[in-house]
Amino acid sequence: MKLLIDIGHPAHFHLFKNLIIYLKENRHKIIVTSRNKDVTNSLLEHYGIEFICISEPRKNIFGMIFELIQRGINIIQLHIKNNFDASIGSTMSIAHLSAIFDVPSYNFGEDDDDVVPLSSFITFPFSTKIINPESIRCKRWKEKRVFYPSYHELAYLHPNNFTPDENVLKKYKLYKKKYVIARFSALNAYHDMKAKGISNGLWKRLEILFNNYEIVMSIENEKSHMIDPWDMHHLLAFSKMIISDSQTMTIEGSVLGISSIRINTFIGKLTVIDELEKKYKLAVGFFPHEEDKILNVVNAILVNPQTDKIWAERRSKLLADKIDFNNWMIEFFDNQISENNKNCNSPTF
Repeated sequence: MKLLIDIGHPAHFHLFKNLIIYLKENRHKIIVTSRNKDVTNSLLEHYGIEFICISEPRKNIFGMIFELIQRGINIIQLHIKNNFDASIGSTMSIAHLSAIFDVPSYNFGEDDDDVVPLSSFITFPFSTKIINPESIRCKRWKEKRVFYPSYHELAYLHPNNFTPDENVLKKYKLYKKKYVIARFSALNAYHDMKAKGISNGLWKRLEILFNNYEIVMSIENEKSHMIDPWDMHHLLAFSKMIISDSQTMTIEGSVLGISSIRINTFIGKLTVIDELEKKYKLAVGFFPHEEDKILNVVNAILVNPQTDKIWAERRSKLLADKIDFNNWMIEFFDNQISENNKNCNSPTF
């Protein structure tokens, strides 16, 4: 099969990297397209995955529209050259390829439709399948939905797919449970408009609480990162805490069993993180204005000698309930390909 995998975000790279390797090993022709967002291209280069960068993020709504058109044109040109059998990704562009050329598209989403309404309305009507966690909130396009009992992050951080390497800490002169990770999101995506995260004033107050810990800073779109992006999950796995206004890294910390504090204005809006916060208690979410409450909870977690044990037990409960999502994707696409091979005159894939 000739397959397009479109990667628009570093998290999408991690989501699909093991699937890409599997498909290539099974002699499928894979063309990977990327969006030069944050460290996406650096990760692709580091892991030796060939890719074609077809766009860069823009800063305002008109720039975003221009980029969307640019990506669409570039993907159409690639299809004319390669004649894809299917496309896989988490982007609008692959759905538009379906609309124009009837190329089956498999669109993976972890956000609720009403949180990303524009993306949903210009993507999902054209997608062949919409692949979501079973906890997702949705009202439309139900006939296209494929639900699974897991999260994107368990495609690459499930114990079957990731073993943290404590030796990586030596590279940064860090010690297990003696540092915290602070992740600051740029909050400049179209669905982040008017969103707020960790303010400078709040961060200064938090720094005082962390005076007995090293602080590892991770700032989206920074040119110079303290940590190489391919090392971040190893460091996250041995950290004492992650404090963040990023959705993705909050989930990553949670599924690794790390105390995860989320501070932004998306509290109560995202069902995946809500499940981690309310059902599994692996994350704690706050609005930015709840400064005193944030400080009290963060301090309580830091001073509790049972914190690491408590979070490890909660993670065990999560892993008992959720599946290895990478294995699910492999089985899903193997089945799609098998069905296509059985019925070549009326392809399903």
